[in-house]
Amino acid sequence: MNEKQKLNNLVVSFKASRKDETFNEIHAIVIGSNFRKYEKIGESLRSDGHEALALYEDTLIRCIESYDGARDFENYFNLCVKSKRSNLYRNKKLRNSYEDYSVNDSDENAATFEIVDSFDLEEYALSTKKTDQLALIGFLVEGADATTKAIVEAFLHHPNPTATAIANEFGFHHSKVTRALNRLAAKFSTKQYGNYHDYLVAL
Repeated sequence: MNEKQKLNNLVVSFKASRKDETFNEIHAIVIGSNFRKYEKIGESLRSDGHEALALYEDTLIRCIESYDGARDFENYFNLCVKSKRSNLYRNKKLRNSYEDYSVNDSDENAATFEIVDSFDLEEYALSTKKTDQLALIGFLVEGADATTKAIVEAFLHHPNPTATAIANEFGFHHSKVTRALNRLAAKFSTKQYGNYHDYLVAL
């Protein structure tokens, strides 16, 4: 049995038994004990090791709960953690684009706020749109099976988000992807939101 299959079996076993020993084994394989690794990841995300480790552990827990055995858990986790890292980096970058404002009292005690020139309005707008996208998609996939959720997650972050490409990623027929999206579309109001495909494009 290879390491990927071993991890798959451990996750399935933990979901059935909820044994701490099994979770600890999963944690040791996926997260490890090298904190320096997370310090380096934190630096790359404009953060620190503790926040990076928390991101990985939170993603691990979420992935375990949504895993249905349809693909290798390692690949599924890596895809999800890549998405979470991108979101954290984007949020940190946006937050740091604001300069600490200074208050200059005038004769009338009016406050003046100075915003750094490097603030990117377009980036802010895109980030806001991304947040709206994810909020709506989260509503639509609520109650959906784990496979549908994984397909939607893949669509959001795949460089070539087509049914065939996503099917190849998961290793099943493209019609399964199409059926999953059709079920999602049934809950989607085109009059209110437009074409649901527009919400499955990574920004």
